[in-house]
Amino acid sequence: MQPHRRTSLAALLSAAALVLSSRLVLAQAVPRPEPPHGRLVETRYTASSLAGNLLGDPTEQPVSIYLPPDYETARSRRYATVYLLHGYAGKVGDWTTHGYQGLDLQPAMDELIASGEMPPMIVVVPNGRNAYLGSFFTNSSVTGRWEDAIANDLVAFVDGRFRTIPDARSRGIAGHSMGGYGAIMLALDHPETFGSVYAMSPCCLAIESDMSAENPIWPRVLALKSREELPKDPETLSDFWTVVFVALSAALSPDPQRPPFFADFPYEEKDGRLVPAEPAYSRWRSRMPLYLVEARRTTLLSLHGLAIDVGDHDDFSHIRRGTRLLSDALAERDVPHLYEIYADGDHGNRIRERLMRALRFFGERLRTGP
Repeated sequence: MQPHRRTSLAALLSAAALVLSSRLVLAQAVPRPEPPHGRLVETRYTASSLAGNLLGDPTEQPVSIYLPPDYETARSRRYATVYLLHGYAGKVGDWTTHGYQGLDLQPAMDELIASGEMPPMIVVVPNGRNAYLGSFFTNSSVTGRWEDAIANDLVAFVDGRFRTIPDARSRGIAGHSMGGYGAIMLALDHPETFGSVYAMSPCCLAIESDMSAENPIWPRVLALKSREELPKDPETLSDFWTVVFVALSAALSPDPQRPPFFADFPYEEKDGRLVPAEPAYSRWRSRMPLYLVEARRTTLLSLHGLAIDVGDHDDFSHIRRGTRLLSDALAERDVPHLYEIYADGDHGNRIRERLMRALRFFGERLRTGP
């Protein structure tokens, strides 16, 4: 009887192994369903606030909108919204398709949502590029009311067309460089609209370092006689600064009565040196966050999240210095904020990583339910 028992046990083990092997093969043959994907909607909205601008930029403006994976199925659900602003000479695609470090917004958001690192949200990416390559997202009698275009026209368009939570507690704004500046100023001017802000390497926080008369490009700018002299696609740093200073002047110190640039410059030459030119110089300061901290302290304290980051090797010295001065000014007035310095970070690298950090920040700060 013993040999027969051994044979039966061996047969049973062999049969069990065969069944297990068949199940493994079957499991491998049946593909696992992919997680649901979000959707990127590329459309246009009417920016009535830009009507009549002296640069001839259209009122129909492009915008890309990310909708989370469950947007089509969870029909009763409403979503928090993040507005994402690009930098100077940039475009919407810098954030959405093959942008910084190969960034594609839709799969990046899908990954964050699927991993549970942030709840499903809508992300809105508007255009801020104009005939001078950058609007700085501010109101100007020359370039148009770009701030109103974002805070009023675009927000109304998005809230009217998509299932958002139309409340500042559920609406954040972020940006890089020019977009970082715009994000801070929009939050300061419209706390009833944007309750949280994240600024990545924000430019133009103060007239410091290479934003000031120290920059050797100013004499070249003051010598310009026509718009035809402006570099159309700046490839060198000197060309870049030339166009930036004209664009900033048209945005911060516009003068519709002063062709060809319709702008007053903040400096003039006297006795062979540059000195502040009024009232343009004061108008620049009046639209720079560092000089607004004391007057806007109540607004800053009302924000539900404020973060600023910068690379320790940012290419622009006014950004390195300006972010530090702004953080110090906020700390002196007990304004809660995050200030992060990225090691080995310059103005253009590690932006994808920093955006992921910003999106997680909004996932923690924004109210995502009723």
